[in-house]
Amino acid sequence: MKDALQEEKLVKGEITIGEYVGLDKERQYEIARKGYELIETGRLEEAETIYKGLVAADPYDSVFHCQLGAIYFRKQDFNSAFERFDDSIRLNKANVDALAGRGELFLMKQEYELGIVDLKQAVENDPHGKKQSSIRARAILLSLRDAVEERQTEMETEH
Repeated sequence: MKDALQEEKLVKGEITIGEYVGLDKERQYEIARKGYELIETGRLEEAETIYKGLVAADPYDSVFHCQLGAIYFRKQDFNSAFERFDDSIRLNKANVDALAGRGELFLMKQEYELGIVDLKQAVENDPHGKKQSSIRARAILLSLRDAVEERQTEMETEH
C-alpha cells in the first residue's frame, strides 16, 4: 500500500503514475526499447499498446509521445500522429523526430509555411544529420527548394 505522501504527490502532479507504481525511468526506457523494436519489425499494434502505456505512466516524456506519433504516422492515422508530435514538441521544443514528423504532416495538410518552419528547426537541431528524421527533413526541404526554383524558371520562360 502506498503511503499518503506518495498519493498526495501523485494528485499534485509532483510524481507520475509510473513513479507511483515503482516504474522508474530506467525501466520505462527498457520497455520503450522493446516498443521501438516492435515498430522496426512492423508490429505496430503491439508497439502502440506499449507506447500508450508509457505515455500513461509518464505523460511528461516527449520521446514516448513522439514514438506514439510515429506509430500513428505509419498507420496513416495522421490526426492522431499530429496530436502526439505536437504534444512531444510542447514537452521538448528541440525534439528533432517530432519536429520532422509534424513538419511532414503540415506539408500533407498544405500548410507549407508551418511545415517548412518545423523541418528547418529539425535540421538546425541536428546540423550533422545524426538522426534519420533530420536527414529526411533536409531532403524534403531541398526538394521543395528545387521545385520552387523549377516553377520560377517555368514562369519566367512563359513570359
